Amino acid sequence: MRHYRAYMDRQEISAGGHEKLMKLAAPAKAVRHSWTRYGTLAACAALMLGLGAWGLSQPAGPDPNSGPQAAVHSPGPAPSEASGTPALDASQPVDPAGSFVVSAPVQGDKLAFPMIPYIRYQDVTEVPDIAACRAVLPGSFAVDLSREDIRTIFWGPEGKPEAVHPKEEQGDLPWMLFWDGYTIRGSAGYDGQGQLAELSIWGEKGRASFILTLCPGSLPFTCVIDPDREASDVLGVSVTGWSQVYDRDGDGQTDYICGSEFMTPNNVGVRFETRNSGMEAEYEGGTGGADTALDGVCTFNALFVRQALAGDGGLYLDHLASNENIPAWRDVTFDSLAQARLEAAFAPYLPAAEPEGYAAYPGNKEFFGRLSYQEGRQNLLFVRWTRGYDNVEIQVSFPEGESGPPETIDISRPETYDMRLYSIPLCDSVPEEYLSYFLSTPVFRAEDMSLDVVEARMTPRDTGGQSCDFSVLYENGVVVSYYCAGMTAQQVWAMAEGALAAR
Repeated sequence: MRHYRAYMDRQEISAGGHEKLMKLAAPAKAVRHSWTRYGTLAACAALMLGLGAWGLSQPAGPDPNSGPQAAVHSPGPAPSEASGTPALDASQPVDPAGSFVVSAPVQGDKLAFPMIPYIRYQDVTEVPDIAACRAVLPGSFAVDLSREDIRTIFWGPEGKPEAVHPKEEQGDLPWMLFWDGYTIRGSAGYDGQGQLAELSIWGEKGRASFILTLCPGSLPFTCVIDPDREASDVLGVSVTGWSQVYDRDGDGQTDYICGSEFMTPNNVGVRFETRNSGMEAEYEGGTGGADTALDGVCTFNALFVRQALAGDGGLYLDHLASNENIPAWRDVTFDSLAQARLEAAFAPYLPAAEPEGYAAYPGNKEFFGRLSYQEGRQNLLFVRWTRGYDNVEIQVSFPEGESGPPETIDISRPETYDMRLYSIPLCDSVPEEYLSYFLSTPVFRAEDMSLDVVEARMTPRDTGGQSCDFSVLYENGVVVSYYCAGMTAQQVWAMAEGALAAR
């Protein structure tokens, strides 16, 4: 990841991308967003939204260019200092046991298509994307949605209507969604005050999948900004649609994807993203009817839009608007190492003085520190010094929650951690069976640490000097993670050895 970050630091936006940025509306105005290609922004989408993903997308690591880099180099998420649109920090996966299969009404033969609204699903497969990111909301958390929670979103507080005629019978959810047979589950994300920030519902049925994201008061956040989306009018509501056709998951099969987003009359922002479908229909106008597989996916998507806006319109969220069971949390920033060391429990694992070469004189030092605690999830302190292209980052993580200690490296197997044995790029020189070890920061037991281990982790940087990363697991479960650039192995070892001696 450090090579990726160094590479990305040297990239420049294209003239076309710059022009799009300059045309964006002011922050106070609503900006239309679009779904992105699978591989482009998985990290941003999964981590920043913090609600996981299922079927349509997969969770990934943090954006290497936002917030402290220890989030990349050490176990668990690091607190972010980035400014901008707040994001949930609720990346705990929801429990698959909370899922259920949607059942159709007994009178299944009545499921004929209703009138399908026209939505222009513009093909954006080849359209370049402009990425954006947002900061993490301190204290945010996620909870699984129950079956009844999800049913209430669609039925409202009155619940499923009682059928007085066989043709009025319903299944688990409104039958016009055509979600019969989909296994679905959901998660709601809350800010540190227990107010609903965003929720997601995932569905899967064979190769078909969808993700429905709802946000009170605004469109759900996306990592991509593209102002050039066409909107269609559906029951008086402006709906933006898009489509893509390509092999999203790399399994050798073409995937058909379409999405839509809009604000409901009761001020709920909606994004509905669908991939593949058992439907095959000539949805002329939406995509031009050229591909029945894509048209089937767009039909499935448009049926949801119709249901969400039919009648009084809107999706009911009042029952999930607030959550009083807020995990205890604490979020504190520090202006200096001295301030950070006032946290007594963390102090023994921090350097007694600033790293060599990062002295505090004008124009040479930028310091950032943060303590982030959430009951049952994390308890960590992060510090970083910046000097030009060089960073020194240390994260101290105390055990919190039910997760056990991380897997540690066997130092008798240098082929799994010794950078001196391989050349850059690692993907070309490291044997495949060991590559996974080098794609994450190795964790060593405290008793196994030595100068030789640190030297084994040193690697040249294309911006000059060397860098290294590693983590140390102590007997009490504390993990101290290091990422150091622009320092020698002896300087790094002096910091790590000081923490080992203090314990």
